[in-house]
Amino acid sequence: MRAAAAIAGAFAMAGCSPEIHPRAECDFYAVKAARDAAPPPGPVLVPPIPGSLIPMPLNAVNIADGAITNKVLVQATNARRFEGGDIEVFARMVNCTDYPLQIEARTHFLDGAQRDAEPVSAWSRVHIPARGLQSYMERSVAGATVASYLIEVREGR
Repeated sequence: MRAAAAIAGAFAMAGCSPEIHPRAECDFYAVKAARDAAPPPGPVLVPPIPGSLIPMPLNAVNIADGAITNKVLVQATNARRFEGGDIEVFARMVNCTDYPLQIEARTHFLDGAQRDAEPVSAWSRVHIPARGLQSYMERSVAGATVASYLIEVREGR
């Protein structure tokens, strides 16, 4: 009898507890407002003809596919340099949809003059669960000549 009362009490308390949202909640309006409010911080790739392209921030992720611009948000990017000079880049992305996504990412490693320090990496597939997170990593081989990077993301093919 006491066990049944304890179980009933637990169910009653569970009904009174605050609602928990254990999934990613994405706000694309906030991202657009932040992007439109100020120029990107840090280095950018600028076009040779002013106004022909929007400057692309370096050391960041560029979602290069219109099919996923309202499906994926970048949660974090970072890089670390190893003792030999190589750089490993990292990007954590959030799937803002209710279904699993397959995306692809590749990295441009650039020197101080914003030229390719090495060939662009191959496209790597990244599987992101519904409302979940997943990371992408790539490591340069050009050593200390790498000064910046740009990660491109597109929908999986």
